[in-house]
Amino acid sequence: MDMLQPPLRPMLLTTREEPFDSEEYLFEIKWDGYRCISFINGSTLFLQSRNGKSLNRNFPELAEIHKALNCKEAILDGEICYIDKEGKANFGKLQEQFREKKSPYNNSIKLIAWDILSYDNKDIYHLPLLERKEILKEMVREERGILIPGYIINHGRKLYEEAEKNKLEGIVAKKLDSPYEFKRSKYWYKIKCWQYTEVYIGGYTAEGTALLVGKYEKGNLHYMGKVKMALDKNMTQALFRFLPTILTASCPFRTEPAQKGVKWVKPLLRSIVRYTEISRHNTFRHAYAIKIILDNSGED
Repeated sequence: MDMLQPPLRPMLLTTREEPFDSEEYLFEIKWDGYRCISFINGSTLFLQSRNGKSLNRNFPELAEIHKALNCKEAILDGEICYIDKEGKANFGKLQEQFREKKSPYNNSIKLIAWDILSYDNKDIYHLPLLERKEILKEMVREERGILIPGYIINHGRKLYEEAEKNKLEGIVAKKLDSPYEFKRSKYWYKIKCWQYTEVYIGGYTAEGTALLVGKYEKGNLHYMGKVKMALDKNMTQALFRFLPTILTASCPFRTEPAQKGVKWVKPLLRSIVRYTEISRHNTFRHAYAIKIILDNSGED
């Protein structure tokens, strides 16, 4: 059998809309960070990003994770996260750390290791997930910046409710007997926790794939991001028949966003948007327009 070598394509999740219970699945919190496959051989470390690039320079905090192993060599799959004082993953803080070329050492940077693909030159990715989880706990200690997340079996709805209550990104469902596949797989699901709000539409992309939206504050429309479409076909067609009738030459937002190929409209339409969180720049993350409301009064 050929041994695993970098770069590897990580096993990716398939989206599922609703949480579920099943004795055939384990359920984990969905961590909000940078996907990372860690290749450890003695003191040699290669932190591989999802697209195959090295993350070593960006996260020196993980340079000694080899000292947390009960084996000489291992390949771990997981997520690099910034864990705040409440124990939550803060993606905005993680981005700051990543972008800062001379970022100071930060103890909040952690590798959340949830899978092991190989140890001591034994490839085990073909073994059932639950067996790999047990090997992971035997081979890796929670120290030197490594955390091993817990999981529950069967009770996906209960975990989802907890994730919603704590305003987490969502949960992950993984089939207990699943092998590790180096592709997007239906053995693993992601179920996101959504938040909802009402916004005004101030523009749309020329190709008609996204809306530019914002909220009013003290009489000014503040830009909150570009949101994708999650409308049914009839609503989408009706929307893009109407938008050209309310075109305007000037940007309706107080500060014009740096977006190319945008058509501005009078903010006469509202939309219900679902999103995962608000970024540090006060814009939506993972946002979708799910409903359109006609408002002839506007607020201008």
